[in-house]
Amino acid sequence: MDDDHVIAKLHARFDAEAAANVAAVYQFRLSDAEDHHMTIDHGALDIQPGEHAQPDVTISSDTATLLGLVRKEINAMQALLTGCVKVKGDIGLAGKLPKLFGKARQTAQ
Repeated sequence: MDDDHVIAKLHARFDAEAAANVAAVYQFRLSDAEDHHMTIDHGALDIQPGEHAQPDVTISSDTATLLGLVRKEINAMQALLTGCVKVKGDIGLAGKLPKLFGKARQTAQ
């Protein structure tokens, strides 16, 4: 899965209402795609390539696992315990991902 496809999926599933009280920087280190950082600022979403100087949380995984977590197809605790996902920093922010990206919207394919 290419980077643009993953970013489009995240944008399509983002729930600005659920993120209204969130101000955080997520760093994604993906084994099968370019690293990206995502800034959520009180309902606004910005995703950029590369490393952020001071992320609140860093999540290491692959794109399929990340999207599975966001879609609630993969249990987050099981993914952590099996090493499919590694989290450094504010684990509470990592736990918010399914809620922040829980909306499945109809998009033109």
